[in-house]
Amino acid sequence: MSEDPKNYYERRLMRDIEEIDDRIKELTAEKHALRRLLIKARWENSTLKDVNRKNSATRVMVEVRIMEALKGATKPISSKSLYNEALKASFELKENTFRTYLHRMKEKGVLESAGWGLWRLSQKNTIS
Repeated sequence: MSEDPKNYYERRLMRDIEEIDDRIKELTAEKHALRRLLIKARWENSTLKDVNRKNSATRVMVEVRIMEALKGATKPISSKSLYNEALKASFELKENTFRTYLHRMKEKGVLESAGWGLWRLSQKNTIS
């Protein structure tokens, strides 16, 4: 009795799909490891050497990205645009955490709301 060619072909395709899924998982893990190394390299090359906690370093890098984006802007920038900019400093940054960073910066007087979902540097910061 020989095996049905359709069953063999289907099993072969399923095995190939599983192998591809395994390779995707491996490549994704490698990509995340490289991103962590990139963040570490940015951290070490920046002025963050005195920051001890990883979360603090991430926050500082995100805040620096936000400040750089706002310094170069001629008009207020949306939260979404600032979030996209912040992702360059921390690819795993969650939106809720990002909003917390924005509000901390607002409380410190670094930036201010310029309308619904829009931000600009505080007038105190632009004078100096």
